[in-house]
Amino acid sequence: MAAVHITLLGTVIALCFAASIGGVIWWMLHLPEQTPVTLRVAKAVRLTEHANLILVPVQGAALSDRMVALGAQMAKARQAEIEVLYLIEVPWTLPLNARLPAAQRLAEEVLDRARRIAARFGVHLQTQIINTRDAGQAIVDEASVAGADIILMGDVPERTGETRFSKTTSYVFTHAPCEVIIDRPALGSYSGNPTAPAAVETTRNGR
Repeated sequence: MAAVHITLLGTVIALCFAASIGGVIWWMLHLPEQTPVTLRVAKAVRLTEHANLILVPVQGAALSDRMVALGAQMAKARQAEIEVLYLIEVPWTLPLNARLPAAQRLAEEVLDRARRIAARFGVHLQTQIINTRDAGQAIVDEASVAGADIILMGDVPERTGETRFSKTTSYVFTHAPCEVIIDRPALGSYSGNPTAPAAVETTRNGR
């Protein structure tokens, strides 16, 4: 039987290897405890990846079709439900429950088009029409009542180089009880094709 020769270098290597194995075993037996902060972060990640309800507020603008198409794609990918909320802003000179036939007719046309767009993606959506004085507050209130996980809305700059959000978008972004995704295409870049590939999610506000 050949003699075993122990060298200083071999001893050092063996000790380092044993120490590394011991360190891994110790780490596995002493995993860090979950704290309220880490639990909230983990919950936020799960909600974003597996949203239950996506709220898409619209007001009949050209961007509404784009938002419905984007929301339908997100809902299908995340196996979520989608609600399209049409907002009719009633002037202060009229009672909130005033009958506005033209606005109601436009709302129904937009929501009917939204259903057809969603159907192209194989997604069923809920629809609702709300009379309101303030669109931003109405969106936040509906998100709270419905338990929305994501609010998806569009914002188009009025002028080239404009960086500020609209009043409605700013209110929702500040007060929403859930994540807000704002899609702001470049001025004049919207092709008008609601089934075109979805735009990049540009702005987020997670709580």
